[in-house]
Amino acid sequence: MKNIHLFIIALFSISVFSSCSKDDPNPEVDQEEVSGATLVFTEVKKVVNGSNVSYEDIAGAEVEKIEFKGNDLLPEVGAHLHLEKDKSYRFNLIVRDFAGRESQQTFVARDDQHFAFILGAPADALSISYADKKADGTAVKVGTVGHISVNQVAESFTFNYILRHLNPGVKSQIDLDKDITNKEYTKFGGANDLDLKFSLHLVEEDDHGHDH
Repeated sequence: MKNIHLFIIALFSISVFSSCSKDDPNPEVDQEEVSGATLVFTEVKKVVNGSNVSYEDIAGAEVEKIEFKGNDLLPEVGAHLHLEKDKSYRFNLIVRDFAGRESQQTFVARDDQHFAFILGAPADALSISYADKKADGTAVKVGTVGHISVNQVAESFTFNYILRHLNPGVKSQIDLDKDITNKEYTKFGGANDLDLKFSLHLVEEDDHGHDH
């Protein structure tokens, strides 16, 4: 009788463990195990042809970047960025492990379980789209590469980039264009791989001469 009781307990334990593993995924790259992350913004030319939108590189384009370091992946004190109204920028996420190797492609390789949410901007201030590519060139939408167009001027706000590791099957519930800025992103079950924040100011062209 005792052996039967122990067998039932063992089965129950396996069932609970399996359930937790399925519903609560561990982050793909634990934020505490990442040596650093960088968000790079490069000005590009937005080309609109009917319903088709593309982006072209600009020779000698200015490149801006924000670096995140330490266990909490924080930017330097006072670090902030200015993006200009009516301009477009390509953004790239770079993540490095403690050996200095880039690891952001890990998220793209498993695109079915990863998606970035970008929060904090005033409504309609930014237009954002994703342009990731897998190693074989397949286009996917994860959020390690994308484009941001600045539609209006706005005072400084906290730009919050959240790369989420989703539970199996959850990504099919996400609108890959409209949900990028969804403040209720936690309803898409999973865990955050990265949670990066910095101060962003949307300004008129060449208006970089103030501190706020």
